Amino acid sequence: MRRAAAINIIVDSSDKVGGDQYKYIAEKSVEDLGIGGSVETIALYIRPEIPLFIISIRYRDFRGKNTIGELASIDARTGSVRIRLDSEIDLGDALKVLWSEYGRERVEQAGRMEIVVQGVEPEEVQRIKIREKAVDISSRISELSSRIIPEGFRVRSVKTGENILTVIAAEDPIKEEWKAEALKTEAMGNA
Repeated sequence: MRRAAAINIIVDSSDKVGGDQYKYIAEKSVEDLGIGGSVETIALYIRPEIPLFIISIRYRDFRGKNTIGELASIDARTGSVRIRLDSEIDLGDALKVLWSEYGRERVEQAGRMEIVVQGVEPEEVQRIKIREKAVDISSRISELSSRIIPEGFRVRSVKTGENILTVIAAEDPIKEEWKAEALKTEAMGNA
């Protein structure tokens, strides 16, 4: 099973305490959205005195795997099957489908990304489809940025690229020098 790499969160803030708080908010938001396996780097540039907030999120593209056999390793045990998911993004969908198919009494979440199903064969579980359409990771990344950006910062400029989202957020119209700072913030996430 592939282990998700730790997320690198880089903060450049003129307010150390505020920067630490936004780092914590970023960590919790990634956890709440269940996208830890997809996010590589979050770079934050925070200047409350301007006020200016820039966030750049670099992520792994998530290709829609739809069957349990495609998105997990499956081990046969005596009387049960252990499913180890490759990404926590699939946990909710997998549990929902397995509960529907086998009942809650036979399906147990044994860990953050591990499920045990009683009384089934691995081949049977491998073919189960957990979703009809692929997960759109870019919409979850947009949601992540919205959760991290301060609420009062309503003027925004969004730039997307291949596996990267950068948002400049401010209370006043976006200035050209802030766009240059956004490029530097993106570069922080590449280091």
